[in-house]
Amino acid sequence: MINTRVYTDDERRHFLRYTRTDRWPLLGRFPIGADRHTGLLAGMLSCPPGLIDELSASLDDELRAAAAELLSDDAYRRAVRSLPYRPGERVVAVGDSITADRLGWFELLAASLELDGEPRPTLVNLSVSGNTTADVIERFDLLEAAEPSRVLLMLGTNDARSHGRTSRFRMATAAETERNLRALAGLITEDLGAEVTMITPTAVDQVRVDRAFADAPVHWDAAEIAELADVVRAVDPAAIDLHARTRTARPGNLEDDGVHPTVAGQRFILTCVLARLVEPAGSFGSDSGALPVLG
Repeated sequence: MINTRVYTDDERRHFLRYTRTDRWPLLGRFPIGADRHTGLLAGMLSCPPGLIDELSASLDDELRAAAAELLSDDAYRRAVRSLPYRPGERVVAVGDSITADRLGWFELLAASLELDGEPRPTLVNLSVSGNTTADVIERFDLLEAAEPSRVLLMLGTNDARSHGRTSRFRMATAAETERNLRALAGLITEDLGAEVTMITPTAVDQVRVDRAFADAPVHWDAAEIAELADVVRAVDPAAIDLHARTRTARPGNLEDDGVHPTVAGQRFILTCVLARLVEPAGSFGSDSGALPVLG
């Protein structure tokens, strides 16, 4: 069936922001050329392939401009250069749409390292929108193929996702999420010999979620997200606790759907992650630390 829906360029750009078909498990195992990915996206969004290239380039330009702006702050540049990652290491991010975001915290960090020009590790983003902890276990072969030395693991938001208009079946119980996270920790550290850093899911805004998804058969509950943040802390007491830092929403840090961070919100997430990576026992719990509060 051919998609005949008409999209605006803003809708197409939003879709591209969170969708990277080259990270889809099937296409990761059976790769296709870049032009075919472009054609696939063009077919999905009912537009010429040239528009996909144009919109993707605009996102790349926005990312690089944001990274350059961040690097103009001396404290941020020092923090980036103080990361405990050696040149030649492979740092892999695994998560859902919040990390898959082309304007997201991990992409901002990767762009910052590239623009800074210093010898740097290789950063690889394997995040896929919509992924649950079980999905990541299923595609563990692709994580293995990336040959990580360190893994940043941020999952849980979609484990708490529920489907159905009345029954609202949750994708995973807290016990299932805990089992999956412990399994992933073991697979990463034992099978791959890599170091894993767990990150809690960010908080959601229940009022915005209820409004945005009022007529949709999908939903999130703020209390269930908080429950899974507790699970991450139980599995890894040293986890980076983004949930605690995002529980009180900052103006402009969340999209209208109440789930996804805005670009300002992604900058704030990067501040929190970077501060903990640079100073594991430092001033993470305070906005008055060495790093500027971004967003």
